[in-house]
Amino acid sequence: MEELETSIIKLHERYESQPLLKALVQLATLNGFPIGAVADTVLSGYVNSMKTKKLRTFFDELNNEEVKLSPEIIENSDNLHAFFATVNYVNQNRSDVEIKAFAAILKSLYRDEIKIDEFEEYEQILNELTEREFIILSVKLEFEKHASLSQTDLNPLQLTSSYWEDFKSEIKKKLNIEAEELNAILVRIQRTGCYATFRGYFDESDEEIGNTTIVLQNLIGAIQNNG
Repeated sequence: MEELETSIIKLHERYESQPLLKALVQLATLNGFPIGAVADTVLSGYVNSMKTKKLRTFFDELNNEEVKLSPEIIENSDNLHAFFATVNYVNQNRSDVEIKAFAAILKSLYRDEIKIDEFEEYEQILNELTEREFIILSVKLEFEKHASLSQTDLNPLQLTSSYWEDFKSEIKKKLNIEAEELNAILVRIQRTGCYATFRGYFDESDEEIGNTTIVLQNLIGAIQNNG
């Protein structure tokens, strides 16, 4: 139990020199209990070391100097709402990849690069995606970008088909997902509006060949603006 308490206190002390970020740490909760209070009170039975690690990952991402936190930013009602919503998503998530992405979207809002409505949509979509689905979509988008620069005389289905086998091989390499399972995942991903298969082509495939959508592209844009 001492180790759990110590890990929470270290999270609290980690940002001692950053008053505004420390204030946000104080506001964050674990299982409904404020982290700041843990520095003074033992909340044995409620403190979860895994969630502590998640919040450390999240606050480290906020603390990487890509956005300067100011009283004006913190005190804005939309920004406070966004902070609490993001912490809630982080507490529900187990993926460091997605936790950092949540922090990146929040920073995009804090820099006025996206509006609060966009922030809410992007975080909701990201929360719906599993880590594997998010990686698959990110890899697919990179293939699309590369292909669009090298071949311009093909229709969308032909262009995607030209690299489809390489895409499947890359997913196999990164995630150990075979083609049949990938096909099923691509069916499931379409629920988010981030991916759409091609329809209406004479030579269309039985596979779920398609492209990412503007929804995914905007989501990735909000994340990569921080990198």
